Amino acid sequence: MIDDNPNKVLLEDEILEDRLSQLPFDILVNILNLLTLDEAARTSVLSHKWKHLWKYTTILDFDASGVLMNVTEDTMEEDRNWYIYWVNEVLSSHRALYIDEFRINFDLDVSYESYITNWIYSAISRKVKRFELSFHPAVSWQTLPEIYTFPQVVYESLKTDIGLAHVKSLRSLIFDSVNITGEMLEFFIYNCPYLDQLDVACSHNLLGLKVVGSELKLKYLDIVFCNNLEELELSCPSLLSFKYFGPIIKFTITNVPQLQDVSIGGGVGGHGLGNGRVLGPIVNYFRQLKNLELFVELNEESIQFPKCELPALRHLTFQICARRCSSFLDLTCMLKSCPFLQKLTLKMQVSQYSYEVRSRHQFPKHFHQHLKEVDMIGFSGNPVELELARYLLENATALEQLLLEPWVFESEATIEVAREEARKLEEAILPPGVKLYIH
Repeated sequence: MIDDNPNKVLLEDEILEDRLSQLPFDILVNILNLLTLDEAARTSVLSHKWKHLWKYTTILDFDASGVLMNVTEDTMEEDRNWYIYWVNEVLSSHRALYIDEFRINFDLDVSYESYITNWIYSAISRKVKRFELSFHPAVSWQTLPEIYTFPQVVYESLKTDIGLAHVKSLRSLIFDSVNITGEMLEFFIYNCPYLDQLDVACSHNLLGLKVVGSELKLKYLDIVFCNNLEELELSCPSLLSFKYFGPIIKFTITNVPQLQDVSIGGGVGGHGLGNGRVLGPIVNYFRQLKNLELFVELNEESIQFPKCELPALRHLTFQICARRCSSFLDLTCMLKSCPFLQKLTLKMQVSQYSYEVRSRHQFPKHFHQHLKEVDMIGFSGNPVELELARYLLENATALEQLLLEPWVFESEATIEVAREEARKLEEAILPPGVKLYIH
C-alpha cells in the first residue's frame, strides 16, 4: 500500500536535513565545494545553520565561459558589468580565511584593472593554492583591446615578508591574456616551494624565462602565444609535462629526466615545427616521452622530421594546418620512429588541398604492430585524408578502432559529405575486427 501522506514525507525530509546538518563543519564545506558558486549560495535557504555556510567555501570558481558563448559586441559591456558585480558580491560576503582555488575566467580588458587588482589582493591574502586569471577575448574585435597587466605595485607587495608568507601556499598559476614579465614569473617559481603548475598564454611582456633549479617542484609548464618571447631556459628534474607554441626562440633544456609529455610547435607562417624545423634541443629527450603532440604545417613541400627514436611513446598527436597539401603520408615517417605506439590522434584543419594527390608515389609498407586506435578529428572526406586513412587501415595490423569526426562548426552539408565518404571507406577496405566510428 502506498503511503501518500504529505506530512510523513515532510517529516522524513526534515530528519534527513537534520542528519546532514549534524555533520562536522569542514565536511559540510567540502560538500559545498563540489557545487558551483550559485548552487552553493542557494543552500542558504535550507535552514538557519545553512544560511551562511556557503560563505566558507574554499573554491571560488568564477568561470563564466558559458555566457561568452552568446556574447556580442553590443552586449559585451552589459555582460562585463554583470560579471564584475557577481564577483564583487561573492567576495564581499565570503568569510573563509583560506582559499584552495580562485579562478577568474571572462573577457575583461584593462579598463577593469582596479577591480581585477583588488581580486588579486583578496585571493593572495587568503593564501590561495590554485590561482587563475583568464581574460581571453570572446569576440573578434576589429581592434584588439589592451589586456590587463599584472601590476608592479602588487609585485612589490609580494616581495615583502608578509607577501612572501602569503604566496608560499601557491601550487598552480594560470595567466591567460595577462601581461606579465619573466621577472615576475620567476619570482613565483623560486619563492613558491609547492608550485607544480605554471601556464602562461598571450603575454606580450614575456621576453625571457628561466626555470632552473634542482629544488623546484614544477611538474607542468605551458607557454603559448607569447609572441615576444626570445629566450627560454629549462633545467628542472621534476618536470613531467611541457607545452610550447610560438615563434622560434633561443631554447635551452637540460636535466629533465622525468619529462614524459611534450606538446610543441609554432604559429602559422613557418614558426617552430613546419617546413622541416623543430625547436632543436627538445629532440634530445624524445626517447623518454610517452605522449607527444606536434603542431605541423603541411603544404606542397615535403616535411622532414628529425631522425630520432621514440621507443617509449604510446600516444602521438598531430595538430595539422594544411594549405595546398598534396598528401599526409609524410607524417608516417614519424610513425616509423614509434615502434610501440598505441594511439594516433590527428586534429586537422585543411583549408585547401592539391588535386595532385601524391598517392601515386607509393610509400613502402611498414607494419605498425601495436597501433590500436586512430582518431581523425576534423575529418572532411577530402582525398589527402582518405589516402592516410587507407594507409593506416592497410598497415596498422593491430588496429581496433578508427574514429572519423568532422568539426562541429562545419555546415550540415559539409558534415554529411564527410560521413558519406567515411561510409564508402567502411564498405571498401575496412579490415575484419576494426570498428569504424563516424560522428
